[in-house]
Amino acid sequence: MLSEKVSSKAMLIHHHSQTGVVTITSHSVIALEDGKAGFTLGAGRAFSSYDKSELVALLLDEDAGAEFLPEHYLFSSRTVLAWYRRPGLHDIPLLGERLRAPLPGLIFIAAANQSFRCFAFKGTKRPTPETQLFYAPLGNVYRGGTFCTGSGNVPRDIRRENIPAWENFVLESDNTHSGTVEPVAGCRSFEDLKEFYRALSKKGSKRFPASKLVSAGSYSAPLTLAQAIKGDA
Repeated sequence: MLSEKVSSKAMLIHHHSQTGVVTITSHSVIALEDGKAGFTLGAGRAFSSYDKSELVALLLDEDAGAEFLPEHYLFSSRTVLAWYRRPGLHDIPLLGERLRAPLPGLIFIAAANQSFRCFAFKGTKRPTPETQLFYAPLGNVYRGGTFCTGSGNVPRDIRRENIPAWENFVLESDNTHSGTVEPVAGCRSFEDLKEFYRALSKKGSKRFPASKLVSAGSYSAPLTLAQAIKGDA
């Protein structure tokens, strides 16, 4: 395979016997000079996340870089998928009753080896990495944007065809309790949450009151979409 007419790369895998850390370096394969037969390795370059993704795509016989993504997708990799849903009216299931009321825009994040998460955002524009996140104003919400799964069906494989099932879990599962956070400002109990949505439904409100959203960040700093995707929530 090695030839002066073929561009070749070598990959070295380094394993530290004490720490167990594994690193990979990529090296150009260079023909020896002065008419000598053979080849040598050039200087090493640390393997990046992009390199790893391209290698996996090559081994799977896939073209990792050629794909059109739907407008509602925010982030897509082999281990993380994030997308959003625009604000709008929804029939919210609240412990045996359905109330047609507005919900804010929602961001869904599915990541390997992490619990499925959903957050709210203000406004109607497409979220950016700097978009501040708020707790989804629903029941069953836990700190960090996760949910009580109960008997709900939550897909584990990070695959785009699972998006309807993930959204269905958040939007169609019966809200039965207020979780471990105050999902709507001023709603300190599940009964408060039900009364809040009853009032919105009765008034025929078309927009969720942004002032009622509760920050998913800390007292000192908000949580951004980029941070949540990195797993900082």
